[in-house]
Amino acid sequence: MINPAVLKQLQRLKGDLHSRYGVVRIGCFDCFIGHRHDATCDLNVLVELEKPLGWQYFALKEFIETKLQIQIDIFTERALKPSLREEILSKVHFV
Repeated sequence: MINPAVLKQLQRLKGDLHSRYGVVRIGCFDCFIGHRHDATCDLNVLVELEKPLGWQYFALKEFIETKLQIQIDIFTERALKPSLREEILSKVHFV
């Protein structure tokens, strides 16, 4: 289950993420391995971007990690495996 405090932090960061990196939409989802929750895995963050970021994608990841003070895995919808895309998108908590 996603920590509500993390969702609130992401909500507060939205404006800054948009102005710095062109983030249009951001959300997170639980990590599942073999459809079982693994509490030791990083937070999964899904972003929709105005345009590709190139190397700035890594700066975006680092910025979010610094603000949340946790490790994240960051994805775009396009990067999701087609076989898992619909399942993952149904579990994303967008802010």
